[in-house]
Amino acid sequence: MATLIRNDRSTLPPEIALVQGNALLLKVIGLGPNKKHLVFRGSQPSLLRVEAINPDDRNREQSIRLVSLATHSQWESVVEVVAYVNEQPLSRIDAGTRRLRVRILPRLSLPDEGTDAGLLARVLLAETAGPDDSRYAGPAEAVESMRWIKRVLHNRLNAGARHFAPRPGSADAHAINTLRGVVKAPGQIADFERYPDLPQAMQERINGVVGIANDASDKRHERYRKFVDDVISVARSADIIADPCPTGLYAWRTRTSGSPGPNFVFFQTKGGQDFYSLTPAYQAEVLKIR
Repeated sequence: MATLIRNDRSTLPPEIALVQGNALLLKVIGLGPNKKHLVFRGSQPSLLRVEAINPDDRNREQSIRLVSLATHSQWESVVEVVAYVNEQPLSRIDAGTRRLRVRILPRLSLPDEGTDAGLLARVLLAETAGPDDSRYAGPAEAVESMRWIKRVLHNRLNAGARHFAPRPGSADAHAINTLRGVVKAPGQIADFERYPDLPQAMQERINGVVGIANDASDKRHERYRKFVDDVISVARSADIIADPCPTGLYAWRTRTSGSPGPNFVFFQTKGGQDFYSLTPAYQAEVLKIR
């Protein structure tokens, strides 16, 4: 009989998750009935490989490594890790050692950068407060903030992004007729004017968030996976929420950063971002919205 624990000696639950391509080191405390180390196998070897790390029967403790193989499947699978008595043939299961259930998760990938969904996903990752941000208020509010950002971009597209440039004449009205045009227009979103070329620091930050979401050995994995999965879902969705602001959302700024300009009116804070509408005068006189 043996007990599986984490490598840091913390308790291991009956079920864990690994993302395709992950490896996880575990400790095994105890021997089999023949005083030898148990042999651990995955119920689906094509999905999960179990490696013994220098087993020594003179030591009651050994290490094993679970390796989730990169099958590129987009479906979740379940594998059981089973302990066998170390004898030939290798067929007797050690009934006293609890089986470990391993969920094999597909890797999360952002949509192609050349698509609107890929562009929006990167904007949302750059602009939405993530799980380790002091402004983060939980997954539900983060998703709402993402949807509001998407609403702002479409409102600007419909109104004419040229009206929101630092100098109204600096944006070509005829060139801005797509979501991509809105995002890349001067003064719209910091660091996105040359998209898909992004500043190195921003690209590294985006890669880091996706990396944690795909690394189940990281204690932050579950929160980050939920966050990135929500980003992808909002970016890919054809739905645009009904505008929560009676006069329309037209801008957002990091909380407490101040108004984007004299034509903007604060509406509400959501997910660490302050969202703004426009003054009635600007809407009526410039946008011709009455």
